[in-house]
Amino acid sequence: MRTGVRPYLLSLPTLVLPGLSHFVLGRRKKAAGFFLIVGSTFLAGLLMDGGVFTLRSSNWLYKLAGAGELGMGLPYLLCVLSGVNRIVPETVTSVMFGYGSTFLITAGLMNMLLMMDAFDISIGRKAEE
Repeated sequence: MRTGVRPYLLSLPTLVLPGLSHFVLGRRKKAAGFFLIVGSTFLAGLLMDGGVFTLRSSNWLYKLAGAGELGMGLPYLLCVLSGVNRIVPETVTSVMFGYGSTFLITAGLMNMLLMMDAFDISIGRKAEE
C-alpha cells in the first residue's frame, strides 16, 4: 500500500498507541489485536512490579532495559514522568520484579517491531493480506 504520506511518519503513531499505525493504514483488525497484545503485556509488567528503567541510570544493563522499554513511546513516557514503578529498593526486592521487567521490555520491543512493520507496509514491501 503506497500512500502520499512519508513512510517514516506513518510508523510514528505506534509510539502514541500500540497498533495505531496499522489502524491509520486501514488494517483495523490487526491494529486492535496489536493494541490488545502489546498493551496487555505492558500492563501485566506494571502490575507485576516490573521496573520502569531510564536511560539516565548508572548501570549499563538498566540503560539497555530502558532503551527496550522506550519503544512503548507515550505509555513509557507517562510512567517515567509520573514515577510509576520507578526503580527503588522496594521494587527490586519484589518477587515478581524480574518477570514484570521482562514483560515491560518485551512490550517495548514488540512495539518497535510494529513500527517497522508499518513502515514496510507503507513502502509496499509487505503485500496486502
